[in-house]
Amino acid sequence: MKFLRKLLARGRVRAARKVLAQDPSPRSYAALAQEYIRAGLLTEGLGVCEEGLQAFAGNTLLSRLADRTRRAEREERMTKVRRLLHEAPRPALWCEMCEILIELGRVGRAEDTALQWIESCDEASEGEALLMLARVRVERFFADRGRELGVVALASLDDACHALTDDVRPQRLKLILLMKIGAWADARTVAKRLLELDPGAPEMEGRFRTLEDRAENSPTIDHALLKVERTGRFADDEDGSREKVKGSGNVRPMLRRLAEDADVHAALYVRGSTVLIQGPKGATAERMARSVRNILSSGRSTSRRLGLGQIFQMQIEGDFGKLSVAPGEVDAGAVWSRGALGRAREEALLGLAGINAEVGGDAVEVGE
Repeated sequence: MKFLRKLLARGRVRAARKVLAQDPSPRSYAALAQEYIRAGLLTEGLGVCEEGLQAFAGNTLLSRLADRTRRAEREERMTKVRRLLHEAPRPALWCEMCEILIELGRVGRAEDTALQWIESCDEASEGEALLMLARVRVERFFADRGRELGVVALASLDDACHALTDDVRPQRLKLILLMKIGAWADARTVAKRLLELDPGAPEMEGRFRTLEDRAENSPTIDHALLKVERTGRFADDEDGSREKVKGSGNVRPMLRRLAEDADVHAALYVRGSTVLIQGPKGATAERMARSVRNILSSGRSTSRRLGLGQIFQMQIEGDFGKLSVAPGEVDAGAVWSRGALGRAREEALLGLAGINAEVGGDAVEVGE
């Protein structure tokens, strides 16, 4: 039976190849990739997706199929690594297992795995295990942005720095975290230590000078973490957002399309303290913008405190209809409608989150 399935799979792959040769379209590339995937040939399927993306850059169908195939490859490798760890555990396998789990977004399981490694490791590999635990906890903090997770991540980094005294890796990771939260004075101290470990490094010398300028009015680590938790934004988010804006499309046409339907009261795009709103005007628009921004802020804060992780979508229903909100890392989209959101509008709403569009002109300014 297994032989018959393989034979049929080869036949379907050959047929899909012929179709692709005659019609080299994204759909034909995807069809061939799927036949490889059904046959269990994930590497070949991913190769077809990548070839298709070279010919049709940015194609949504091929991009999503490639992402799913990469994920399936990691899942397959994780099963093998788990078996090898059970048979003969060693540091390289523990490290690979944690990295795969991080890539798959399973940070909680990665943390558990790193703790298991620490419990079972010998003195020679303890430093590497502690560094991996610190990496995992930093990733968890970056995803969640809660103060308590930031404190735990910094404590793990201190343990790794103590175990790997002359190693730049834990120090560099600590510097990245401190700079992201805006604890400039503490970041300067770490940069100074890195220059002691690697004297004359030009990149670090430049970073140290920058931190010298910022350190004078620097908040404490605790105050910096509290601000990140409250706002949901890192200190470098604004700079990063400006870079993303250059390649982003105009959000206004997207809002207009969402607001065209008769049962939609308002469509909104929120970024920082500014809100673009399509539908209501004047004082009504300002009240609506302020309310959505407050809901977004409260939802993010509550999620962090309850340890629920990042929010991908929120919905509030009542006599007024339905308010649907899709938060990105630094922005969000929202739709207030009378009826159900529907698949097409849901996709458009999710498309607003993470677009990091330029706002201004007719944007409503909402104070903190």
